[in-house]
Amino acid sequence: MKKALFLIAILAVLFTSCKKDKSKSLNYTDSNPIHVELLGNHQIGVSSEYDITYKAINEDPDVEVITVSGSGNIHGFNVGTAKVKMSNGYNEKTVDVCVDLFREPSYEFGCAPKRIRDIFGKPTNSSANDSILVYQYTNKTPQGFYSAACFQMLFFFKYMEYVEADLYIRNDYVYPLLDNYLDENFEYFFTIPNYYYDDNITNDSVDAIIYKAKFDENIRCGKFEHSNEYDDVCLFYYYHEPETGKNDLDKSLNNLPRSSKFLY
Repeated sequence: MKKALFLIAILAVLFTSCKKDKSKSLNYTDSNPIHVELLGNHQIGVSSEYDITYKAINEDPDVEVITVSGSGNIHGFNVGTAKVKMSNGYNEKTVDVCVDLFREPSYEFGCAPKRIRDIFGKPTNSSANDSILVYQYTNKTPQGFYSAACFQMLFFFKYMEYVEADLYIRNDYVYPLLDNYLDENFEYFFTIPNYYYDDNITNDSVDAIIYKAKFDENIRCGKFEHSNEYDDVCLFYYYHEPETGKNDLDKSLNNLPRSSKFLY
């Protein structure tokens, strides 16, 4: 009997010593900062062998920029910045979170369609006409929009090279959110008078404002209002190649075939 008990004790010790201890590591695989679209969601990329707790840290206690669920899903309530703190009881990490008005298009002008698919996923629709290919991104929300503030995003390819992106922003997000976005990222450059004829809202011609990006003066963003029957604001992004000698008006109007509603 004593031998049996002794053998059981030895086996118990061996079993305990062979059992692998749980790792205390907190394995973070997400970006920093994390970007979330307004009223959108983002699942934090983090794992641990221990349970993880999450805490939203909003810089202004009176403005709830984000919330975070017990499973690590961030919801963007307001445009702005915040932080998320995560802990598994042994290690912790705090990351920044930016809630953006909308997801900006790619600035990799000249890339192939595959690159846009790699970044943004499969387009909702695509169409081709002569030398022009168009990718359309919509239907991410229950209302059929690309995001809460953006009705749809279009990518244009000329001879299979990315040349322009058009975003249609809901007009109720213009003041002050869209104006703030443009002020933070772009500088006014010039105005194109009578750029577009609006036959839905004003029955009159509409000017377009051209901006230069603060991070690269050759990246341009154009804006014109009353762009469709929903009274959206259209933002169009393109790259100005200074070595061509063409001015910005030439570049913006000749990149793509446009309808007769564009006055030039």
